[in-house]
Amino acid sequence: MFFAHATAHLQEVIKKIQTYKKQKMVHNARLREELPKVNEDDKLVQQRLLEYGEARVLELEALEPSPYFVQCHVTFKNGKQEVLQFGKFSFSEEGIYSWITPASAMRFQAPGLVTYTRPDGELVKGVLDRKDQYLITEGKIVFLASESLETKRELIYQEYFSRKKHAFVLPEIVAQMEEAQDAVIRADPKGGLLISGPAGSGKTTLALHRVAYLAQSPDVAEDFTPSSMLVFVQDESTKDYFSHLLPELGIYGVTITTFHAWAKSVLEIEDVVYTERLGSSESDSDQYEFAKRKALAAVSTVSYTGQPYSILEKVYTPFFTEEQLGVFKQQKKLLHMDRFDMTVLLLIFLNRHGSLSTMQEYYQMNKNGAATRKRGRFPVEYSLIIFDEFQNYLSEQIALAKTALSKKNNAVMYVGDMAQQTKLGTIRTWEEIGEIVPDDRRVLLKKVYRNTKEIIQYIQSLGYDLSEPKELKSGVAVQEKTVGSDTEACRYIDSVLAAEEYDTYAILAKTQSQLMAYKEYYAEEPQVHCMMMHEAQGLEFDVVFLVGIEKNMFSIDERYDTVLKEEKRRIHQDTLYVALTRAIEALHVLGTCPLQEVLGE
Repeated sequence: MFFAHATAHLQEVIKKIQTYKKQKMVHNARLREELPKVNEDDKLVQQRLLEYGEARVLELEALEPSPYFVQCHVTFKNGKQEVLQFGKFSFSEEGIYSWITPASAMRFQAPGLVTYTRPDGELVKGVLDRKDQYLITEGKIVFLASESLETKRELIYQEYFSRKKHAFVLPEIVAQMEEAQDAVIRADPKGGLLISGPAGSGKTTLALHRVAYLAQSPDVAEDFTPSSMLVFVQDESTKDYFSHLLPELGIYGVTITTFHAWAKSVLEIEDVVYTERLGSSESDSDQYEFAKRKALAAVSTVSYTGQPYSILEKVYTPFFTEEQLGVFKQQKKLLHMDRFDMTVLLLIFLNRHGSLSTMQEYYQMNKNGAATRKRGRFPVEYSLIIFDEFQNYLSEQIALAKTALSKKNNAVMYVGDMAQQTKLGTIRTWEEIGEIVPDDRRVLLKKVYRNTKEIIQYIQSLGYDLSEPKELKSGVAVQEKTVGSDTEACRYIDSVLAAEEYDTYAILAKTQSQLMAYKEYYAEEPQVHCMMMHEAQGLEFDVVFLVGIEKNMFSIDERYDTVLKEEKRRIHQDTLYVALTRAIEALHVLGTCPLQEVLGE
């Protein structure tokens, strides 16, 4: 009866949302039609009304399939009883309020006395008589639990959940978020904030909810418009992932980009091709990057001439061997640049101009009243900068980007995990970037929501310090399979694909050459993704195959100096951790020996 009543109420709410949405769309169409006829004095107002109306339709479209995720039955101090529902957006006509409203804080509190603080500072008190938690998908209740003053939390309904993960969409994690994490989202926006945790802990989701809160909360939204926010991601796939997540929370217009794409726009060097690593072998690439890392300290003595490769050659020559100079000449010929090159050029650009700026188009009014389109440099300034997987940035990259922060807020968010460093020369301490992150602004997430108990226990057996939350689901044992060739490995993978029906599979290897056979063999299988271990950072797959496991796969060139050797050992360890933690349901390790033997060398 409880579930039937809840279902009927949901359908009634959805119908009202649909009706209101249609009315709003008709109203918007009329405004759009009338806009050209409106006199100039009223045109701006009419345009703003239309923009608001169109934004409201987008909110209603997002709200329609999942109107709310919690209902709070409250008796306030004056004796008034209300049912407050909280969702992604407000629909006050049916008592639905946005999750960013102060009152929504009560959804984390147990039945009994509850309080929340209004924007004007007034403390509101009441009694939470009953709290109903929902998971609603595509207009259907798939989970419902209730607790009250008289009864403990009870599961009312739970639909059978398929093991399949149908899409990379934002989960209804707002409903599951701990009270402490909610406090993080609402924390003072000024200054640095660290959100750290192991793979699958939910740190990225938490960070994006903070973005949504800053952009939508009335008390701070004026200072944090989406167009003034900058999110740095590792690659294009992560950019696409984030670009889908933020609109789920009603946020449009945030700049999501890679550091090298951002640097190219500042430096106006669109003709160059970004390359992750340069060199004919892993050893050559390591030493090439290590030499460039040393050269970064000398950039202050070089002037910006506008000839990028001439600048780079001047900076690097004192640190390069003859062989490395040859690599650089080939790099110049192919118009390739890596992260060190971009950073060097930005540092020299900043030294010359005093600030970072980008070329933008603008209109200049002439004496006769006509407008001429021109291009010019304008300083870049952001209300908030987010570094996703911050541990993979050079300290100079972070320091450079921070020069473009608004001095009013100086708001920067670091999302990642120091235990997942997969690149040479990256940040090791906060002192390197002049950042002080107080303890109360360090969010350290412990839970691992992604993997099964068997996967976590396997990773622990390899010597990694990883917590095992009680709520972890059980699954199948991790499979270690000895294979003598890529062909044999493909036969094994085929047998797994034939026996299981998951949506996403990943084949991960240490090097690109190890992947070539798999990329060719599975080229026509869209559900099978082939990539290097470090490229999988931030992604997740139902089933993961680690291929190419063999002794000496993590050996280190004896020519490396002590500092480079130690850093390379740490990167090997962290890269393997990234690969191991990508699997949601099943993990298969394929090679000529068990992984334990590789790590025991």
